[in-house]
Amino acid sequence: MQDIDTIQDIRSIIKKTLEKYKEDIIYGVDTIENLQYARGKINALEALLQDLNDLLKKENDL
Repeated sequence: MQDIDTIQDIRSIIKKTLEKYKEDIIYGVDTIENLQYARGKINALEALLQDLNDLLKKENDL
């Protein structure tokens, strides 16, 4: 298991990446395909972030 600081660093990177994709959707999408692609990436990153949050919670409960 990774240490808590590493997981929190990864969470921070994911959050920054999420903000970038959300901003790209607002300002930079020119086709429906690009919109769907960006939404898919956001969904995947949010799922990963939730998994990391669950791991942190599980680690704290032990």
